[in-house]
Amino acid sequence: CKVGGHAPGGPASLPGNDLTLGSVDDRDRIWVAAEGRGLSMMDSKREGFVHYRQAERPEIGSDDTFAVASRNGEVWFGTYGGGLHRLDRDGRITRFVPKPGDLRSLPAETVLSLAYDGRGDLWVGTFKGLARWTGSDFERVDVPGEEPAPWIFSITPVGDQLWVGTK
Repeated sequence: CKVGGHAPGGPASLPGNDLTLGSVDDRDRIWVAAEGRGLSMMDSKREGFVHYRQAERPEIGSDDTFAVASRNGEVWFGTYGGGLHRLDRDGRITRFVPKPGDLRSLPAETVLSLAYDGRGDLWVGTFKGLARWTGSDFERVDVPGEEPAPWIFSITPVGDQLWVGTK
């Protein structure tokens, strides 16, 4: 067991001690986010963190990362007010944001939750509802209840069903 913490001035240390999420991907990399400090990754050798922040990567829309999901070496991360980002295996980051009048774009700039289902579809929970990544754009999906596009706090695939936690 290895325990670490934030070391001020340490470029490979945790970005902070107040972590908002942690995840391990299919390449055995650890992904963490500290409030307002971007997304950080420790590779499988566990020798320190590499940081993904707006200051060094201007294509990132926000340093407040709320959600991470990964599959086949690709990492998706959702942010507060900065959209959804895809980090490809080659290190390229693509940002997705809502486009006025385009119902096939991301529903909102704030992404609260991400999950892959059993078929490999990526589901995105936002401040303005639920969407599924089609491979080229987003399919918005109404949620049963009083409001068809509520805040989606959590997404949990169970068999062929998708359970969502809403506001």
